[in-house]
Amino acid sequence: MATNSKPSSLRSCILCENRSTITDTQTDDAFERITYHRFPTNPQRQEQWLKQCDISKASFPTVSYKFVCSNHFAPECFERDLRAELLYGTKRMTLKKDAVPTVRTTEQQLKRKLTTQSSEEEDRQKRKEQVDKLLTGQIPVTEEIVNPFRKRAGEGSPSVAQEPLSMNQSELLQRIEDLEQETVQQRMQIAQLQRTIDRKTEKINFAKAEMVNTAIALQELKDHENRHVNERITGILSGRFGEGQLATIMAGTPDQTEDSFLQVLWTENELFQALRLRCISKEAYEFLRKQLRYPLPDASHIERWIHSVYLETGHNGTVMRILQLHASTLKDIELICTLNLLHIDTPVRYQYDHRRDQIVGPNAQLHCVIVQGIFAPWQQIVHIDFDLIVSRELVDKIVTDLHHAGYRVVAITTGCDRESANAWRHLNVTNEQHFIRHPVTGHSMYLYACPDRTLVAIHRTLIEDGFLMQENNLPITSATLMPFLNTKQSCTPSSSTIYERYLNEKVLQDIAHDSTLSREFISSTTTNTLKRLANEEDDHGGLLSTVTTLFDLFVDWYDLCTACSRSVGHSEIGQPLITKLPYGACEDEQNIVLDGMYDVMETIRCLNPDNDFLPQAVLMSINSMRKLLTDLRAYYPGQVKGIPMQRLSRLPMKETILKLHHNTQTQKGLSVNDVLFHLCSTVVSGEEEFHATNALLQQGGFVGEMSLKNLRRQDDPPDPDVRNVTDYNACDFLTRLTVARLGHKYEYLGKRSLTIEHNNEQYFIKPADGENLSCVTPSLLWTEQAKRLESYLLNTIQEKKPGLVRGFIDYIDDRHPRMGRDLVELYVRKRIAIQLQTLNSKLDATKKQTSS
Repeated sequence: MATNSKPSSLRSCILCENRSTITDTQTDDAFERITYHRFPTNPQRQEQWLKQCDISKASFPTVSYKFVCSNHFAPECFERDLRAELLYGTKRMTLKKDAVPTVRTTEQQLKRKLTTQSSEEEDRQKRKEQVDKLLTGQIPVTEEIVNPFRKRAGEGSPSVAQEPLSMNQSELLQRIEDLEQETVQQRMQIAQLQRTIDRKTEKINFAKAEMVNTAIALQELKDHENRHVNERITGILSGRFGEGQLATIMAGTPDQTEDSFLQVLWTENELFQALRLRCISKEAYEFLRKQLRYPLPDASHIERWIHSVYLETGHNGTVMRILQLHASTLKDIELICTLNLLHIDTPVRYQYDHRRDQIVGPNAQLHCVIVQGIFAPWQQIVHIDFDLIVSRELVDKIVTDLHHAGYRVVAITTGCDRESANAWRHLNVTNEQHFIRHPVTGHSMYLYACPDRTLVAIHRTLIEDGFLMQENNLPITSATLMPFLNTKQSCTPSSSTIYERYLNEKVLQDIAHDSTLSREFISSTTTNTLKRLANEEDDHGGLLSTVTTLFDLFVDWYDLCTACSRSVGHSEIGQPLITKLPYGACEDEQNIVLDGMYDVMETIRCLNPDNDFLPQAVLMSINSMRKLLTDLRAYYPGQVKGIPMQRLSRLPMKETILKLHHNTQTQKGLSVNDVLFHLCSTVVSGEEEFHATNALLQQGGFVGEMSLKNLRRQDDPPDPDVRNVTDYNACDFLTRLTVARLGHKYEYLGKRSLTIEHNNEQYFIKPADGENLSCVTPSLLWTEQAKRLESYLLNTIQEKKPGLVRGFIDYIDDRHPRMGRDLVELYVRKRIAIQLQTLNSKLDATKKQTSS
């Protein structure tokens, strides 16, 4: 629709000489004032206007700012703007939507005015001639001329005598005064009638305006597809329903199906509430959802949400919501737990972790922080990451979240290797300071080394370098034991000797994740064999007797530190062995075992200083065991008779660890998402382990309702700029790419030739990209600078180093501050992407060669 321009702007008519600066001052009547109208934007109506105005379409862009005045439209093309008149008090005439300027030229306009004026003149002339003829008597008067407002004599009123024709002066004056009073009264009546007419007219106009507004509102409501109604309904229901539920309500139909719910993005709170309802009663959940049509996520959405805790790295708030729901099913003492810091070797393809600015590669380790119940068989992975450096901030964050979910962390379990020793240093714990403070409550959380991994560390130390007993300077190594252990164990069906089976260096790979061989070697069976050998052969320097005593002590200590809540072994007289009972059930006798182990580890020394973490782990764990028992008995008087120490080890996660290690080792070239998917499927299939997610799935009746095939997440796409670029041509490519990207900012980089393309009757400049750099010519200065950057970055891929890229950028920026930080960052990031791409290509080639 053609609209009027703003009153303050200068308007001129394209068909005549009318100008707004002149016509606006000619009259104050808004209905008679000349108005100006733009050409419509609608293509069809615009073409009609151009045709009526005799203007070609080709020349229209040059006159698109011109107007057509109201003189070129027929009177029926206008209508009063009642809405503006009633709402704002503005009187004006508006142009109808279908109006077309039919009066194209000034001649037609003048002819229309002259015709109107001539017809009016003719009427006036005729009336004048008739009056003149009546006055001169040329036309006889055949009818009496009477007052049309007075009733004739004898019409509906009694006859009145004729007044005398002659009156004196006083009577005439009185008559004139009476007529004046009658005239005043009639004028008052006319004014009152006029006011009544005005009020009625105002009401009629107001009613018309209301009808117009109602029609406009209905049309807007129809045009916007009930948008205002939807917003109002959403505003009313937003206090009672979540975003996903509102989306389901607004888009739902009476015949909703499962597929319609799949398009809804449910919030975490909605999924949590639905899971809680389903765990209370699956029947109630199904009744609300299917019978009452209450908006709830379906089972597949809830199950996918539960499994998502294993598919994301870093901090995960979802797992804390799940643990919060799981806490409602536990008693107070069953909420006591430990944090288990676990890491597994999981080689993956090279990948850059943007969140931590770190490279993950073939030597990666999957780090899992697991919360484990001590007095109840449950556990849950709460943090997943690759090549994680355990810090005090991370531990405090997880412990705080668990505290808010209702759990009490009293211990932190680690492994027993160099990685774990680094974690101890970051947590600032030692043999004497073997605890850290809870970030919320302030109570002690004791560091504890997993006895299963400690036993493996003892076994590994014997194979590699051995120990030195400082009391008698007696070395205990695989070399000194080899002459005595080249014999077979009576209970072992294998034909290999003890040395070949347990002290060969090939065993190191087997015990890296599975402690089976270590438990077979350091066992009562080996102890009995050593005793028999000590009796049968010459015990040089007491080596065999010393090793036998050590192994006896190691076995008792291991049994005590892996005891379950129920005893499984008995002595010869039928009483349960004290080392098979929870620690504290026979505290005095069990402390004798711990004291013996403590004394040995204080006097033993590893021949390789890199293994000095082993005695520290044992001493720290024994101190923590004793203090933890005292604290728990003080906090829970009468409830803690003993601590089932197995729940503080990694044994509850043994099945998951072995399955995951097997799946990741047998499949080469896995990505980070592949490993996370294997972790998820391993946990779901863990029937013997009590993961909190599995318990909720079983409680809510989700088991078997969803396939895990679609859970794997897509890997990040490779950088499209460096596709098919290798280390060989990386420097030349990045030199040109930098010119193409930053040449407009740093002119010294080189020259860029612009490519102008024509498409859809428009010209545009095509920027240079990674595949079209032929139009770029680097300068000699920038070429030399690029070679300098290349020397900094060549073969610098470092795994397990956070802040890698940022460190390179800071290093180069400090030495070349005038080069431009954004330039350095572009080169460094693209160069590392090329290196990762090249290294992954080599991994793929090796995998292909191995498979063939």
